[in-house]
Amino acid sequence: MEVQPPTANIIDVDAASFEQIVLQGSQGKTIVVDFWAPWCGPCKTLTPILEEVVTQLGANVILAKVNVDENQELAGALRVQSIPAVKIVKDGQLVDEFTGALPREQVEQMLRKHVPEAEPTEAEETADLADAARQRLEAGDHLGADELFAQALRDDADNGAALLGLARLRLLQEADEAEVRELVGRIEEGTSEWEQGKALLTHLEFRQLCQEAGGRQVCAEKLLANPTDSEARYLMGCCSAVSGDYASALKEWFSIIEDDRNFRDGAAKDAMVSVFHLLGRQHPAVDDYPQRLYRTLY
Repeated sequence: MEVQPPTANIIDVDAASFEQIVLQGSQGKTIVVDFWAPWCGPCKTLTPILEEVVTQLGANVILAKVNVDENQELAGALRVQSIPAVKIVKDGQLVDEFTGALPREQVEQMLRKHVPEAEPTEAEETADLADAARQRLEAGDHLGADELFAQALRDDADNGAALLGLARLRLLQEADEAEVRELVGRIEEGTSEWEQGKALLTHLEFRQLCQEAGGRQVCAEKLLANPTDSEARYLMGCCSAVSGDYASALKEWFSIIEDDRNFRDGAAKDAMVSVFHLLGRQHPAVDDYPQRLYRTLY
């Protein structure tokens, strides 16, 4: 009797139906094959996660569940040595696989990369908003960035990227220090955004130093009058960082280190490192300064 193709996202598969449902059925679809057994504890953890994620990803994804106790030859032919084992098939070819009960986040990440047409999750939409806001901030569109950061936080009040971005924006807008600290304090500890948030708090010190020195214009005039004045150059770097001109800030601080690495007990180096943490090593303003700093100091 001919096996009918699946009409739902989740279906039980055996040796007789495997070729039609998995190999032939994977033409234009993604088939997630779950090898499991009733006695397998980790399987009981993983299978509900697979069912939820597959259902969420839409009609072009099928979960094919294979009971290895009832299909030992099939499991052996596909080199299933331990369970749970998951194999992802597209166009009749194995494209990915894993074993063990992975956390939901990892399962979704792995499956979603094979289903690019799937609708984005709420978390992904929020991440996209935060990224768009960051791009507007870097382009100087503070109003647009403010609106998008606020929208991202309405969708997810704990979104680290949005909290960090809004804290950066508030710093640029010279908002009250307490507001900046409150936003950074809401970022989950241990995340990459948390590390960047700590670096951002260092910029509060830069802002205070810049303000006490009379602002960026005054610092620029002092440096122009005396280009060898490391203190004026350091303060110029602080003002540049506070205004978001990180390329100029790094240039000023690195010039100090080349002349006097012990200036202010290494304050210029610490300032540069704080920017590395805040922006990340791939940011255009950071460029090759980490390597140049290391070669100069060591």
